[in-house]
Amino acid sequence: MARKRASEFLNQLLEEYHLDAILITNLINVRYLSGFTGSEGSIIFTEKDSWFLSDPRYRLQAEQEVKGFKVKIFKKKVREIYSLFKKLKAKKVGFEPFALSYQFFVLLKKELTGIKLIPLKRSLSEVRAIKDKDELENIKRAVEIAEIALGRALNQIRAGITELDFATELEFQLRKAGSQGTGFDTIVASGARSALPHAKADNKIMKKGEIVVIDYSANCQGYFSDLTITIALGEPDKKAKEIYQIVSEAQKMAIREIKPEQLANQIDKIARNYIKSKGYGKFFEHGLGHGLGLEVHEQPAINHISKNKLKTGMVFTVEPGIYLPGKFGVRIEDNVILEDNKAKVLSKSNQALQIFE
Repeated sequence: MARKRASEFLNQLLEEYHLDAILITNLINVRYLSGFTGSEGSIIFTEKDSWFLSDPRYRLQAEQEVKGFKVKIFKKKVREIYSLFKKLKAKKVGFEPFALSYQFFVLLKKELTGIKLIPLKRSLSEVRAIKDKDELENIKRAVEIAEIALGRALNQIRAGITELDFATELEFQLRKAGSQGTGFDTIVASGARSALPHAKADNKIMKKGEIVVIDYSANCQGYFSDLTITIALGEPDKKAKEIYQIVSEAQKMAIREIKPEQLANQIDKIARNYIKSKGYGKFFEHGLGHGLGLEVHEQPAINHISKNKLKTGMVFTVEPGIYLPGKFGVRIEDNVILEDNKAKVLSKSNQALQIFE
């Protein structure tokens, strides 16, 4: 298996729980371990051998994509799983409780006679939080693609078009620049709607003088970027400029203090306390950031209750915001990697407020 750290982690779980095998059914973890990108796949991991299982639709795809596993194509999934466990003489099998539906769990319990199923309290998400070299390259490329696409799309932004018009243009440019899809529906929120942190683009016409929040994502080989800029359509008022500067400085302060072994909640605290000191603490209600990788939101969580420690090789967002209900909102989101004992900023969202006439 190519992911050495993951193999070591799974072997630790085998020893810790006294297991004969581990059944992995979460498709993100299956892709991380094997490279498989289809919609039906499972892995059986043991100390000596590991198997990848899928149905006949993916026979050729599995042959092309899966590396480091014996491939089994099944007609009946549970029967094939049981057959392999019997061959291994497995009595205790660990599984990912968050990745199984209750219905499938009941079926496994019924069919896997003589085998004890043990829910695992630890997850491969711990391992995935620290990126390997190939993963870092994919995320960096996803950031590059996103910013190239944004630059092209901003040539078309102006008062008088709808949020949906611009979101469609941006998603077209993302595809054209090489993005393999996006991590979420592109957010384009103008005027009072920009005070909604997760507002979806709609048919609202953007007007001169309004603040516009644009939150967008690119995908490179399954790895995501996640970026947000805030712009103005025409000269903004004094309050909007003030809020933008506060958010900008809060992000810069937090990024400067990022270092290995620091609790993520302390980074959140730095940005939150600065915003609070300016009188807007109650208007910053979400966490400061989150990890990036094969999922748009993964470990580490960067918020006031997070117990995650920051480690070299982690990639995450830093995205403070202030949202004034009924008026406007500002969010600035950059992607950073923790390396060489500091945060390296991969993107360029935090710059002087851009004004588009």
